[in-house]
Amino acid sequence: MEATEKYVELAKKHGLTPVELALGFARDRPFMTSSIIGATSVNQLKEDIDAYVKTERPLAPEVAAGIEDIFRRYKDPAIL
Repeated sequence: MEATEKYVELAKKHGLTPVELALGFARDRPFMTSSIIGATSVNQLKEDIDAYVKTERPLAPEVAAGIEDIFRRYKDPAIL
């Protein structure tokens, strides 16, 4: 839960939604060929599409550095 909170804080700090942060990160990985989204409403689908269309490519260096910092602290957010 703490890792999730840190990612949400990072997204807000840089004017992104958590979805934009997550999908932007996935999009910027050189080994990713696609992302599976789980939209259950038109609004969620719009946010997912906007994350690809409107989010800076690649994510700003300070955003990427923030993601890496959080990941180093919480390598697997599923493990307490």
